[in-house]
Amino acid sequence: MKAAVLTVAAGLLLVGTACGERSEPTGAHLRIYPVTVQGASERPAVERAAPQRIVPLGAGPRSILRALGLGKRMIPVDDSLVGLPLVDRIRRARPDLIVASGEADPLDLARARAATHAAVYVEPDSSLDDVAAAIDDIGLLTGRPVAARRLSGSLEQARRRVAARLASFPAVSTFADLGGFMTISSRSLIGDLIAKAGGTSIAGPAPEQGPFPIRRLVQLDPEAYVAVGSGTTTLARLRAGAKTRRIRAVRTGRFGVVKSRLVVPGPQLGAALVQIARILHPDAFH
Repeated sequence: MKAAVLTVAAGLLLVGTACGERSEPTGAHLRIYPVTVQGASERPAVERAAPQRIVPLGAGPRSILRALGLGKRMIPVDDSLVGLPLVDRIRRARPDLIVASGEADPLDLARARAATHAAVYVEPDSSLDDVAAAIDDIGLLTGRPVAARRLSGSLEQARRRVAARLASFPAVSTFADLGGFMTISSRSLIGDLIAKAGGTSIAGPAPEQGPFPIRRLVQLDPEAYVAVGSGTTTLARLRAGAKTRRIRAVRTGRFGVVKSRLVVPGPQLGAALVQIARILHPDAFH
């Protein structure tokens, strides 16, 4: 079902582009309902009509829904809550659809589903491909498959542009700093972005909890250093540290800051990928 709808949507997108049309076909015109998509949950999400009241849980779902032009259908709730207080807020919102990030508690989502009888979609978000697939899924559920294909297609275009630029460049060892030397798994979304940007995360697939040991960081001596966040980690501060100044990336200045909002699992990940690739391989983008 999903593949067939996407094929039709992609065809309509090409036709609209060729004819110079600005308006997009709606879900009603495409007659996509009922539609079923799996997502990251054990239970698939099923919609029989275009949802009019959508509760997003997490920055990724909010980013995708806004990019699809569904801001007016979004019913915000305080998703910093957990347990029954969160479920109660969702129940009061009376949603047709709940779109949750992968960090949402499955028990909270099960309770919210039982309380509202809404469809629940959990966004897969451990890689760029996961997010592209999630955009397509959410586009199908909300009756915006053509717009979704534009967004997911932009991620693929960014990946191809970066891959073409880096074709002749070897991968560089990289440390991702989320602040205070907290780092990420190479199997996470940021880890996947680093890999696609021509890097190899020195933290590996299962770094220990807490700050990455500075002594170990100096020993591994990464060639590039990516700081993710508000910019509190700076090259000047690293160069002022008795130990961190010895790191190769710090000595050579192969360092850059990526804002947290760019690595939210949504359509802006293409820009994040390009920015990380520029940090890791500045010579490829001259």
